[in-house]
Amino acid sequence: MLGKVRIITVVLLLPGLYCPEVLVAQSEKTGWESYEYVHESNTWLHSDNAAGLYSFTINSLSYAEIYFNKKDGRLINYFQSDDNLEYGGEVKSLYRLNPKTVFYGNVKYSRFEGKNMGGSAFIDPYKNPFDIVEYADSTCGKKALDTYHLTGAFSIELSRGLNVGAKLDYKASNYAKFRDLRHENKELDMTFSLGTVYRRSSFWEAGVNYIYRRRLEEIRFQSYGNKDRQFNSLISFGAFYGHQERFNRGDSYTDPDVQKPLFEEYQGASLQLNLTPGPQILFFNELSLKRRDGFFGKRGTSSIVYTEHDSNITEYRGNLSLLNKKDRHTFSFNASRESLYNYENSYQPSTSPNGTSVINYSGQVQVLRKTVRKLGGKYTAYLGIQDHLPVWVLSANAESNNMKQTVSLYPDYRKQDINQWKAGISAGRNIIRSLNQYSLALELCYISGGGNEKMDGTHDSSQGQVNSASLDRYIYREFEYLTTERIRGNIGFRYSRLFRDRMKGYAQLNYALTKAFSTEYIGKTFNELSLSVGVGF
Repeated sequence: MLGKVRIITVVLLLPGLYCPEVLVAQSEKTGWESYEYVHESNTWLHSDNAAGLYSFTINSLSYAEIYFNKKDGRLINYFQSDDNLEYGGEVKSLYRLNPKTVFYGNVKYSRFEGKNMGGSAFIDPYKNPFDIVEYADSTCGKKALDTYHLTGAFSIELSRGLNVGAKLDYKASNYAKFRDLRHENKELDMTFSLGTVYRRSSFWEAGVNYIYRRRLEEIRFQSYGNKDRQFNSLISFGAFYGHQERFNRGDSYTDPDVQKPLFEEYQGASLQLNLTPGPQILFFNELSLKRRDGFFGKRGTSSIVYTEHDSNITEYRGNLSLLNKKDRHTFSFNASRESLYNYENSYQPSTSPNGTSVINYSGQVQVLRKTVRKLGGKYTAYLGIQDHLPVWVLSANAESNNMKQTVSLYPDYRKQDINQWKAGISAGRNIIRSLNQYSLALELCYISGGGNEKMDGTHDSSQGQVNSASLDRYIYREFEYLTTERIRGNIGFRYSRLFRDRMKGYAQLNYALTKAFSTEYIGKTFNELSLSVGVGF
């Protein structure tokens, strides 16, 4: 695996590391250029339409860094760690090969190690249509996650005003728990997009791209300790409501003999419209529509598909920029909505006349209806810009998230409604003295929320009760984590030094503290310390 990573790294980043002398840069580099500013201020670089890379105006801009993060505290969600560390390295490169061609490459490796982890057996339970949750807190233990992330993209001009581009984003992850009930996860997540941008005049340009995403997370459960001990899991279809399952061999979600995959496909398209009403006004718009389909299990005559799910996703992103000679003011806003449905299959194993096992499906029932809405806005002022580096960066943002879900185990049901609100302000200052740069950043964020943890009921009281199970302590932990009032403060300092050949080395230290006003089921504080060392070129 590491050999393949090295090969792909060289292929993706070679254009950014090799600059032919025959090329003339569009603007002479000084070495003080900020990759963060260039990326954040160019809306096309946030789009899945790689054809928009044409808008990159510098000859080349890259950085490579290694980092270390240490986090601890009890203000955590039900599946997170109260004592963890993460370290890794990353290289990013934007490079203009010639006036018509631009390349982008990104290679990242990270290692996460967390203590006292339980709850969900998946890498990120919020990605999935259901969850597998450990019943007992006494089985919490150490978990580790290795992630390899590779991205490559290009944009090329076919004719005057017409660009095409493609982007491939590939991520592979290995996740494991080192205490019974153990689990091993392997995730592959690949996104491909192909698009075009047409510039009709200086007033407007339009783009369109196709998006395909394929995600597979395989999971296997194992027990290596006391064989007489019983382990139970909750198959949670939402709001920690579902079926209780004992760990043993057989046709079950946690069967140790079979590695079960959760498979998903996304297909969709995005439309972009970038308006320039005046030389100092830019208005970027992007609308995306996606269809998501997937299942848990294995398709085949002798294997089981336990659940099937689908959803429709709508996303909008807008960015208004007001420019003058040395300042840039941006107003960005985004909105998204996903409607997800999950169905559990009814099946019966049987044996064919030739002795092989056959799975017969008798139907399926809807167990989850879930809607997630997100709305956010942000204002950013880049002041005193010189050599693609602002002297001041000031911002204010607000965000609202809502999740509604209904879990049905007929004749009973559970409803849940969770709201979360965020608001924050931040300020950054860059000071250059000779060959040295000093950067200070401050951020303050307020988070709160509301809703209801659960509302249980029945569709038909005459039907009696079903074999359902609930983990109420996780309901209260998750709800409190998402909705409790808290503030988060962050302070960061970076020192940079300009070397020969316009290469800039830097070291950065950040510390963040989150403090909740009042909690009952989780802790009140969380600490985050991060250190990174890198070079820009």
